[in-house]
Amino acid sequence: MFKRVHTLDGLLQVFMVRAIVFMEEQGIAHADEMDGNDLAAVHVIGEIDGEPVACGRIRYQGDRAFLQRLAVRRAWRGRGVGAKLLQFMLDQCRKDGFSRFELHAQTRATGFYRRHGFTACGEEFEEAGIPHVHMWLRDPAPQ
Repeated sequence: MFKRVHTLDGLLQVFMVRAIVFMEEQGIAHADEMDGNDLAAVHVIGEIDGEPVACGRIRYQGDRAFLQRLAVRRAWRGRGVGAKLLQFMLDQCRKDGFSRFELHAQTRATGFYRRHGFTACGEEFEEAGIPHVHMWLRDPAPQ
């Protein structure tokens, strides 16, 4: 269902999902959504029956993996796709040697991330006109 993107076609599928979810549904401006960081990121796409339904990107900085642009198309929400997307992204980060994860969650989605072990830190802030909260997760140290 989920895979890392290694082709231009795959990247175009990611951009399509993001355009539908962020720009069409949430009204985020193109300039905010396409922020110039995509070429330096790892992208993942989720497909069901060949149809792109979810995506996300990972940016590595220092010892941290930043999970960004997680999106699930409306028709596929509430079916566990978001949880599988998040788990796949965390697994990819771990395979790449990372154990510290951070993200900017839309405030309305903080419960979802808390259920997956993330903790909020700091005050609510606005990003692209939408309230967000900085959240983090760190794997336990190996025994």
